[in-house]
Amino acid sequence: MSLALTKTMTNETLKKLSDAGCKIHNNKMLSELCSFKIGGPADYFAEIPEENALRAFLETVSDEKIPFLFIGSGTNILFPDKGYRGIIAKLTEEFEGLFIKGNEVTCGAGASLSALVKSAAESNLSGLECCAGIPGTVGGAVFGNAGSADNWISSAVESVEIFKKTSDNTYKKQVLKKNEIPFEYRKSGLEDCVISKINFSLKKDAGNDILKTVSDSISKRVQSQPLSLPNAGCIFKNPTGLSAGKLIDDAGLKGRKKGGAEVSQVHANFIVNAKNAAYNDVLDLIYTVRKTVKDKCNVDLELELKIFDF
Repeated sequence: MSLALTKTMTNETLKKLSDAGCKIHNNKMLSELCSFKIGGPADYFAEIPEENALRAFLETVSDEKIPFLFIGSGTNILFPDKGYRGIIAKLTEEFEGLFIKGNEVTCGAGASLSALVKSAAESNLSGLECCAGIPGTVGGAVFGNAGSADNWISSAVESVEIFKKTSDNTYKKQVLKKNEIPFEYRKSGLEDCVISKINFSLKKDAGNDILKTVSDSISKRVQSQPLSLPNAGCIFKNPTGLSAGKLIDDAGLKGRKKGGAEVSQVHANFIVNAKNAAYNDVLDLIYTVRKTVKDKCNVDLELELKIFDF
């Protein structure tokens, strides 16, 4: 445990969080919390099962100025080998619920994105096919506005419930309508809040085989992505009108290695953890890819991967 948290995360604080329903774990390896399987120990890992526990958690860490970070399934994150001197938090249990009524779907931010897509398709509800085969949580998908190159999850969003920090250092629950959220390609503008619940408005489409569309999309992703090795999905955003994967492939970078990290032979916009890759292995490979594509194609690649260096 770091000296900073020895001073602030007292037994009293731990008891307060535990009494509120939060499940607190010491020295959790970040490599266990992300799909890249890279990262050192976090001082604490907190599982937050319902809204009252979330309120208590936010109030406590805010009052005591304890560093914290919320994650979903960690499917587009690179954590450092040195770990995190604070609390990594995740929404669980009640936040993993998913409810369908008519063409409206409400789910917690911790719900599985794949479960949401499947449940909607089975109910003949269209609007989320663009997310078929994408791993992670619904909250993470909305935060990063996940989807295909041309269709994003934001098109189906009706409203998003968030907890946002106010000027007096407290967190207040708000419900934002879709037109109040500045969605862009792979962006939501919700960086300074905690997403807790999402409402979707879908279309009843009994005449279309939505399940087949979803199944075909998943099959295509399975065939075109390196799913047999740890990775964090696409590393770079697609530049307007271009494919980041094709640019990297055309630059001759497929198979390029640095330590245990490798530009995938299956899909060039993926970096895989081929053999116990370190944080700096991936960073060095990202730098090499960006520089080479800039030199050969005169295109600046923008990261889609979220890189943390605490």
